Order: sequence, then C-alpha cells, then structure tokens
Amino acid sequence: MKSSLFNAKFFTLIFLLLFLSGFASAYVKDTVYLDSTALVEKKTRQLKKASFTLVPSNFVTQFAGSIGLISVGAGWDHGRKDQWATEFMAGIVPRYDTDRAKVTLTLRQTYTPWKISLNERFAYQPLRTGLYINTMIGDQFWFDAPEKYPSNYYTFSTKLRFNAFIGQGIEYKIPSFSSYFEGIKFFYDIHTNDLMLISRIQNSYLKAQDYLGLSLGLKLQIRRR
Repeated sequence: MKSSLFNAKFFTLIFLLLFLSGFASAYVKDTVYLDSTALVEKKTRQLKKASFTLVPSNFVTQFAGSIGLISVGAGWDHGRKDQWATEFMAGIVPRYDTDRAKVTLTLRQTYTPWKISLNERFAYQPLRTGLYINTMIGDQFWFDAPEKYPSNYYTFSTKLRFNAFIGQGIEYKIPSFSSYFEGIKFFYDIHTNDLMLISRIQNSYLKAQDYLGLSLGLKLQIRRR
C-alpha cells in the first residue's frame, strides 16, 4: 500500500513540476528579447487581457484518449505565441458490462511549438505534445489498495492515471469577424499511460496497439475582442 501511495505522490509531483515548467517557460520567453518599447506594449496588452483571464480561450471535445468515450471541457492558451494550453475536461465512460456509467476528470498541459500557414484560412500544426493526469469518479476506484487485498498485491492506483501524448493538428480560421469563435482546430493524438508503459517494459512481446491509443478532438477557439 505504501508503494502505491508513493507512486501516486511521485507521479503527481513530476506532473506538477512539468505543468509549472510550462508556465515558467512561457513567462521567460515572454520577458526576454523585448526592448523597452515592445515591453511597454506587451505590458499594456497583458493589462487588457487581465480582465478576462478567467474566461477560457477555447472549448474542446475529444473522442477516446483514456479519459472517457466522449469528453468536453475548456482550455486556456498562454505563452508568447499561445504555444501552451491548459485544459480541464470531464468525460463519460459508458457502463458497457458494468452496473453504471462512469465520469472522469482530466487536467492536461499541451505544447504546440509551431504551426505552418497553408493559406489565409488553414494552418498545419506538425507537432503537439504534452501530459495529462486523469481520475475516475467512484468508490470502486482507489488511490491505495483496500485492506481486503494482501500487502503489495496491487502496487498502483486504479483512480489516478498519468498520461503522455504526441500528435498533430490543423486549424481553420473562421472568416466572419462577428462570429463568437475565431477558429476551429482538429487534432489527433497517440497516447499512453504509466500502467501501459510499465506493461510494455515488463512484457516485450506486446505490440504497439497493446499500449498505445488514438484519440480525436475538436477545439473551438473563442474570439478575443
């Protein structure tokens, strides 16, 4: 039990450090290489943005990804070129052969380093990557194995998963300036999690489809006024 609890705390600490490093990196890149005039203009824009920083930058929906069959949520873009995104999503897992459906909650940090303009409406994102932490809601899931199981029988949490992904995306800029949304982004990700990675390391015969998954998503970018 101590081992599983330690693992959960360890992965949570690693995730939080990487999560915070995203903010730190974005901040550093925002403040370096700016001359005084550019810095003043940047500060002015930041003050204008400060009034609605709690308003999300986008709404997102996703199919699959180990966070539910269908997930919906909101995200906040940040960084000098909005290359970072922090997203919070809730998902639903159908009951299948169990007694009830299940709800999942996910916190995701995404990094999209650059994009390539295809024309005035479309842009291609050759790389998007990041980490997310996911939890299942329900008493049947646990951080630490229940007392009924022998000590060290389960060395992992069934309630918490740590995931990594890599993918690509394409975005479309909506031509109407009166629209509430300024763009639509389609993306796909290849993902895995801590349990699947450990299984792959311990079982070399596993194939890629045994420990990797595919997810598809749409992001509606809110127009900044």
